[in-house]
Amino acid sequence: PPAEERDLGQLREALLDETRPLFDRYRAMFALRDAGGKEAALALAEGLRCGSALFRHEIGYVLGQMQHEAAVPQLAAALAQPTENPMVRHECAEALGAIARPACLAALRAHVADPERVVRESCEVALDMYEYETGSTFQYADGLERLRSPLS
Repeated sequence: PPAEERDLGQLREALLDETRPLFDRYRAMFALRDAGGKEAALALAEGLRCGSALFRHEIGYVLGQMQHEAAVPQLAAALAQPTENPMVRHECAEALGAIARPACLAALRAHVADPERVVRESCEVALDMYEYETGSTFQYADGLERLRSPLS
């Protein structure tokens, strides 16, 4: 459950305090996500520098849920970091696809041929998400329907 605290500064502090119990940090993460807005997105994006790859992975996921463009530079930087955990890079790629701004497109295209398979494939999926988010298609991932020939 999200933390009951509503002060974004306090939530940021709890999120980034690596001495606090993980449960409290996750509650702060979800409260920031639920609060929305630029300040919350930037506070969450700072979590991409925390020590735990699992935690950074979850930060990427939550930023994708928020779809706030303020986090694009930090997400793109994490995606571009070849020494970053591949699952963190995967979540950052998917978040960029969900946010779907021009800077996201550039970051995703830059890593669509990444040597790390999960990153490369995540960028492919994210580019598809980008196309959906910026296009007029009603149904996401309807490629099979479009390929199906009409019954005679």
